[in-house]
Amino acid sequence: MDILNKIKQKAKKIDARIVLPEANLDERVYNACKTLLNKNLCKIVVFGKKEQFDKDFYTPNCQIIEIDKFNRLNEFAEQLFELRKLKGLTLKQAKALVKQPDYFTMMLLKNNLADGAVAGACWTTANTLRPALQIVKTKPNKSIVTGAMLMLKEGKKPLVFGDVSLIENPTAENLAEIAISCAEFYKKVIGQPKVAMLSYSTKGSASSDMVAKVQQAVKLAQNKSKFLIDGEMQADSALNKQTALKKGVTSGVAGSANVLIFPDLNAGNIGYKLVSRLAGYAAIGPIMLNFNKPVNDLSRGCTVQEIINTVLLTKIFI
Repeated sequence: MDILNKIKQKAKKIDARIVLPEANLDERVYNACKTLLNKNLCKIVVFGKKEQFDKDFYTPNCQIIEIDKFNRLNEFAEQLFELRKLKGLTLKQAKALVKQPDYFTMMLLKNNLADGAVAGACWTTANTLRPALQIVKTKPNKSIVTGAMLMLKEGKKPLVFGDVSLIENPTAENLAEIAISCAEFYKKVIGQPKVAMLSYSTKGSASSDMVAKVQQAVKLAQNKSKFLIDGEMQADSALNKQTALKKGVTSGVAGSANVLIFPDLNAGNIGYKLVSRLAGYAAIGPIMLNFNKPVNDLSRGCTVQEIINTVLLTKIFI
């Protein structure tokens, strides 16, 4: 797909080192690493003993770290203790945690020894995101991390769906931040975003607390950004110009939306999976937005190519 080639070309120009902490645990991650190295797409960091990896990994573009022998473990433990002592973490506990691949990964990012991380092929989402939230944390101007899905199909415009993986029941403030973050994602990776805030109502055609929340989110997002953002609107009004006109919606978003913001996690997760399964879109992600350094969580059913695509998107957000 053209957009994947665009992502690949953008990512190749960025000098970044990405941690893939499951390369010694999962064959798909191992093979993705080999492809990234052989095609000179990315510098990587992997964990384990050198003999666990074949000659493709013996290159300046790959750093193999045996965690137990890493010379800054004590320093990492002290840093983690300082970060979490008010939450009840002891120094002894910190020393044990930094030896775990998930926490060690995030300490590498915190200390600028790597630029991003991609995990989740065999870890749970909690294994990836909990230490990231505790150590890497969100950008200063962001209050939440949100999961966006890039939806691609040959001959169709790229779409971004949010939130599809993290914020279960977002407030109006959360929805506004999700909308802006997804718009920033679309602009950085693809082009001009047109953001539709979805609901079962279009411009007051129904009245409820659920509709009111989306209406409030639209106002907040419009006030906080210069992106084209409109709503509340039903999905058909967001995607079909004739339907939008019949319902009296004539904004620059209606009928041509490319960023769809769902009112809650149920809708977002169900929506992207239906579009993927029934309409044949490739779902790339979820891409985690708003971390200080990019950290992305793979699906445990991911393919080698999906891992590679996620690594390349991670590079773009360095």
